[in-house]
Amino acid sequence: MNKEEFKAKANQTIDEVSAKINELKAKKEAASEDAKNKYDDAIKSMKEKKSDLEKKYTELENATGDKLEEVKTAFSEASDSFKEGFAKVKSLFTILILSLVLVSCNSSEASEENTTEAEPEETTMEDVKDEAADLIDASKAYTAEEIDKIRDELKNLRKELETKANEVEGQFKSLGKEAQKELNAQKKKLDQQRAELDNKIEEFNNAADERRKELKSEVNQLKSAFEESVSTFEKEMEDKK
Repeated sequence: MNKEEFKAKANQTIDEVSAKINELKAKKEAASEDAKNKYDDAIKSMKEKKSDLEKKYTELENATGDKLEEVKTAFSEASDSFKEGFAKVKSLFTILILSLVLVSCNSSEASEENTTEAEPEETTMEDVKDEAADLIDASKAYTAEEIDKIRDELKNLRKELETKANEVEGQFKSLGKEAQKELNAQKKKLDQQRAELDNKIEEFNNAADERRKELKSEVNQLKSAFEESVSTFEKEMEDKK
């Protein structure tokens, strides 16, 4: 993988890291007061790891030769560290949610036992699952707001794509016939990339909630690749003038 391809992948990774931190923030809003402090600690830790990734990305931009390979390895290791840390955090909070629900259920049972008029009520694992699911569902309202925000961003991105495509088209047509012939393959590739990105945005808008995070990452990856291709193509057209 060359430097530009790795940069595009690294950009996508950083976007995914931001999405995961936002996921923790959303879950924090729906958490109990006891759990919120733990979410704060987790979010702080994840932000530190994100900062480390961004620092290594800056080093990546300026690296060449053997140093480039060294920085690429360091970035990949930092990315793996974040993913491992996030997986552990999710596991811990899954256990925490279930534990809190169980404590709540047991407290309710103890209270009912001390009330002569109340009949004891058995708490099943299904009850625990239902209440845990309710806690998770409570965070989806925040996620829906985030989705609306992303839709607005993608709407603006489409406008930017159209503007940039028109600019490139104008520059291409201003070239001589021989230059256009030489660059025709690159121009077609660029058009295909734009169409693919536009289709992916449309797919995001029509997707089910559980697919949107994955699709947003794919949009970011295609966007980075398209921008890189535009930059390269504009330099090639400039050289042909």
